Amino acid sequence: MKKFTMSLGAEMDPLDHYPTPVEATGVRSCKLMSPTEYPLWLCVTELDPGATLRWAGDRGDEGIYVLEGEVEVGGQRCGPEGAVIVESGVHAELTSPGPSRIVHCGSWDPNPPADGLFGAPEAHGHGVHVVGARGWFTSGAVDGVQATWYADSTCPTCRIALFKVARTVEGEKGGRPHIHTADEIIYILGGSMRFGSYELGPDSAICIPGNVRYAQWAGQNGCTFLNFRRDTSEQLYFERDKETVPLLEGAIARGGSEVGDVVHLVATG
Repeated sequence: MKKFTMSLGAEMDPLDHYPTPVEATGVRSCKLMSPTEYPLWLCVTELDPGATLRWAGDRGDEGIYVLEGEVEVGGQRCGPEGAVIVESGVHAELTSPGPSRIVHCGSWDPNPPADGLFGAPEAHGHGVHVVGARGWFTSGAVDGVQATWYADSTCPTCRIALFKVARTVEGEKGGRPHIHTADEIIYILGGSMRFGSYELGPDSAICIPGNVRYAQWAGQNGCTFLNFRRDTSEQLYFERDKETVPLLEGAIARGGSEVGDVVHLVATG
């Protein structure tokens, strides 16, 4: 897959099974928003009260973003606009005390990445991060956006990047041709995003392989979206067909700061 693909939630049929490598009970509805041949996956899931997601065995880092309701893991609750990061290889259980709706993302590769800019994560001490709505880090002033990071690939024990970007109005910095060196999935939460003649609204996903050149703009009413990557990435802009200096993609690297709205749980299983 060399070009990006788009999926519209309104056109996706709910599955009769949970499509990811996790044991799930109490699932009311689940839509896989990424092609099965893409290295990363993202699904939007509605959970009934008492529903559970259980992780065990070999798999990579996974992220859960809470759209509605709340979820609980290790005695810690996570509400709307918060996220849960389940690091590779840990045994963990997430429950939904009431009805909830989540975005769940991960990689089909059961191994954590090892060939990125920061190398492999540490082999031991993996666990779960429960991140509140304010995020683990924030950034965005350089790019004229508000970015809330739930993980930015710099944690010693995980390499996942999961963050939310809000652009309140259509900005001049949008639409610059660029690439990211890592595969990514974008999920639109609010407003709209334009790719050429396409304009995508909420509950739409875009899968963009690493090193594919593209440009996007926020719609007239701005855009808020979630971005997931398996590993750290660099971004290169193109000015009149010339590459600029690669920019490391991370909260602190992009001029941000640590907020610390996070609880770190060490896995016991």
